Amino acid sequence: MTANSSVSSRNHQLILLIFASPAAIVARVTNLRIRAVEAGDLIPVDLPAPRPDVDGARWRRTRVAVADGQIVGIASVALSAATDSYFCEVEVVPGHRRRGIGTQLYAAVHRLTDPRFPVLARAMDSFPLRRRFAEALGCSVVTRCPAPWIDPPTPAAESWATGQQAPAGYRTTVIGDRPLAIVKDAWASSFAWVHRAFGAVHIDRIPQMWDQYSKGVDPAASAVAVDRNQTIVAFSLVSPDAWDGRTFIVAETAHPDQAHGTQVLGATVATSVTVLARRGTRRVQLEGHTTDRHTPDVMRSLPAVGSDPMDILRLEPPPAVSRGGCR
Repeated sequence: MTANSSVSSRNHQLILLIFASPAAIVARVTNLRIRAVEAGDLIPVDLPAPRPDVDGARWRRTRVAVADGQIVGIASVALSAATDSYFCEVEVVPGHRRRGIGTQLYAAVHRLTDPRFPVLARAMDSFPLRRRFAEALGCSVVTRCPAPWIDPPTPAAESWATGQQAPAGYRTTVIGDRPLAIVKDAWASSFAWVHRAFGAVHIDRIPQMWDQYSKGVDPAASAVAVDRNQTIVAFSLVSPDAWDGRTFIVAETAHPDQAHGTQVLGATVATSVTVLARRGTRRVQLEGHTTDRHTPDVMRSLPAVGSDPMDILRLEPPPAVSRGGCR
């Protein structure tokens, strides 16, 4: 089955990463072969384990690059679980970068996609080669995430958290022993409008994404803000040790036009930060897309510790490779 025949269109929330070569090519590999993964393939430790091909709503294809009988690169393209878009990963072993292998891998998996849907990738400042490779392909920025860090058990973080007070008519609370599902509707509402820039959103598939994502959320540190009607209007969901030793806080308002949105969101995040401070948790990264206009204001208010900004990029089709550049 092809992508076109199973195109009923996945994850925050796991978006795949681009990691291949800069634009400059030092020496192209002339005996390169791109093929599907085969049983018994030996994958170098520098490359991620290949993901199996899948059909249906979670459609995915993986291809490897073989030179001199050795696998030197791998690429995967996967259909989003809830939006009409793909997420792409390309990675080449260090000794074979800057030889056009990543470009050929990208072209091979791109040919398998439905041309109506965009192909997306994520580029973070901590991995500059990813951005340089995407720029060599040609790309445009869909949305940004400043991804600042906060160090909860410090005086600066404590002072910041103390200063984040919910406005009149709102209160924040840790989810605690209550079912994490209480935030499901607010998260789903936020996901729907935040991700419209990625492609058409399939509302009926969002609950399945929540079921998977919520398995990594710590309700004892996660918080919500409620209004006078006890309706959840903002959330701060904590995922401990989510990636690279970092604890993530995903924070959004349930609706884009939320009244007092920045103040409400700041107070909600502060509630989580206070819990993490008592635990002594360090290196916490605040996640949130700039499509929520309240998120950047909250991020800018944090005490300066560091950040790892990330862009969601829309990659151009292979014929645009020669143009390069990221708009």
